[in-house]
Amino acid sequence: MNRLAPRRERLRAATIAEIKQTARDQVADGGVAALSLRGVARAMGMTPSALYRYFDSHDVLINELCADAFGSLADALEAAYAAATDDPDWARRWLLLARAYRRWAHTHRTEYTLLFGPRTLELEKSDRCGDEMHRATGVLFRCLIEGIAAGAVDPSHLDGQLRPGLRAQLVAWGVDEGAPISPAGLAGALIVWTQLHGFLSLELFGQLPPTFDDFDDLYDQQMLDAIVRIGYRHPIDFASVTAPSPDVEPVVAGAATATPATNQATA
Repeated sequence: MNRLAPRRERLRAATIAEIKQTARDQVADGGVAALSLRGVARAMGMTPSALYRYFDSHDVLINELCADAFGSLADALEAAYAAATDDPDWARRWLLLARAYRRWAHTHRTEYTLLFGPRTLELEKSDRCGDEMHRATGVLFRCLIEGIAAGAVDPSHLDGQLRPGLRAQLVAWGVDEGAPISPAGLAGALIVWTQLHGFLSLELFGQLPPTFDDFDDLYDQQMLDAIVRIGYRHPIDFASVTAPSPDVEPVVAGAATATPATNQATA
């Protein structure tokens, strides 16, 4: 039987959770620029000096919110990829992972904006925020690396397109990420990454054509096009690969909401 933490620790943890949720609410209402420690303290009925005992700067609070968001994204992607492991069709495994990413972005719009929208703060990558970010991106790397190892994807045609400066940057990035993959494979990873986020950002920020009832099929098509672009070697049966998973709720365009506090990770 687990022993309860001392009362002081429980009160501190509850206060930190409330501070984070209040901060997320401010970001949801006005973006990252609207977030201030004084504003959070005022909303909670605290003095700024009292709040500084929990977060001693605006940057520290932002990094903690980002760490929570990356952790939530990583959990969603890891669960989706684990559920798709037994599927023999690598293209479908990739698509299920990409759909999980989109579903998370829709149901965590505030967190998505915090992570991938405009900001002036350089995130601290040597602490929990960096660990959670690498855990999230690691799922995408693992999917691509497994596809290359299995012979489903061959990105070697990209190798001749790499200028020396770009090749050196890709090698350095691969070392930083700890990704055992060639420069051509890393270039392919960036192609997929930028296409995925380009679509999601345009969709979530209302920049895709308003005449579409939803963007589900367009997203699937774009994500499959991305893997063909980087060297997917097999024909794609679009109807089979894109068939909905019975245990997954479809994304409804325009229905994104902020996640309640009870679904958020806390420090």
